[in-house]
Amino acid sequence: MAKMTKAQIRERQEAIMNQLDEMEQKSRETNGGEIKFTEDEAAKYDALVRESAGLSARAKELASDAEMAQIRSNEEKGAKLREMLQNCKNKRENATTILANAAAGNVNGNLDAGGLIPVTIEEIIDTKVPGIELPADLKMVTGVTGTEIIPYSTNDVKFTVNGEVQKVSEQGLDFANIQAQPQRVAASVAVSHRAIDNAAFDILGFITFKLRKGLAMFTALHVYSHCNFDVLKSPFASVTPETLTLDENIGKNLAKKIAEMYDLGFEGIPYLTMDKVTEVELAYTKAIPGTAGDRTVVEDGKCCGYPYTISPYVDYVLNSASVPVKDSDRYIAIGHYGYLALQQHGEFRFNVDAVSSANFDRGTVVLGISTDLSLTELSSKVNGKNQIQAFKLIKLVEPEASTTV
Repeated sequence: MAKMTKAQIRERQEAIMNQLDEMEQKSRETNGGEIKFTEDEAAKYDALVRESAGLSARAKELASDAEMAQIRSNEEKGAKLREMLQNCKNKRENATTILANAAAGNVNGNLDAGGLIPVTIEEIIDTKVPGIELPADLKMVTGVTGTEIIPYSTNDVKFTVNGEVQKVSEQGLDFANIQAQPQRVAASVAVSHRAIDNAAFDILGFITFKLRKGLAMFTALHVYSHCNFDVLKSPFASVTPETLTLDENIGKNLAKKIAEMYDLGFEGIPYLTMDKVTEVELAYTKAIPGTAGDRTVVEDGKCCGYPYTISPYVDYVLNSASVPVKDSDRYIAIGHYGYLALQQHGEFRFNVDAVSSANFDRGTVVLGISTDLSLTELSSKVNGKNQIQAFKLIKLVEPEASTTV
């Protein structure tokens, strides 16, 4: 095995987990929900598992004392989790636990009763899955207790010119609040008996990967898209899209749209979000038309001088069946994400289902996760405007074809 750095090992491990996940999903789609590999697929699956085990061994050689302690802790959790899953599979039992903030009064069959919390919230939230990275200033606050009340000021003090002895008019400062509205979100992850029984398989890492990937995709969809969901709605779903033409002046016109938000008092650094096709197009569009230089609208990881993220979800809408789908048009989202509160409330609950015949007969154990999330837009109440001010959605249109008479 060629020498690899720690970063290269982590990157390759992530790629392996993604391949294993895709193989299982494809097999279930092909075989009516059952994970059933062909001989070649099984050989590839096992080869990936062996490679992952080899990378884990190499990671130990490079690990510091602190990293080694964390590796041993994860291995211990993984061994306990594998044992529990095997018991559920063989004895047809279920188990339930809380991933963090463990409740008192554990009962038999609860993972916490054995001192095991298999996945931490931080591991679930932390993800670099391509295409669903969130802006750096949008942080998910975890473990919020109850329903949070977010206070805000609705007006400012105004100075006036007054005579030397003229009484100055008194002004009141008004305050109000926004209440976060938590919503239950849940997902299920199927793990094959093959994966559970393979001692070389990093069962904890695989489950963690699948959970954090699913949560990251869900979060990106609800933050970036303009799907008109009933709950957990993105601010971009509540604004009227503004149209810009994809011509040589797109850079200047896009910068002006950002400047309009500055004029409202939002002077922080906004993030732009676009799909990959738009990024490529803007990377080949001059920042200043007609100039001899090489500057482009997108260059050096910035668009018009501002940071941006890439996500296909910025183009998503709900179809007639209320299913999120990619729109035929392309969009650019502009957001001051300090005015978007993304919060996880209470606890993450983790459940193992090995009892149902459907799961057992198809050779899987299903792991379910459930928690409460809220997404609260804050700029709509700033300065008493009662409308969203820190987020814009730009619809891109092609220039009209010129006609020659």
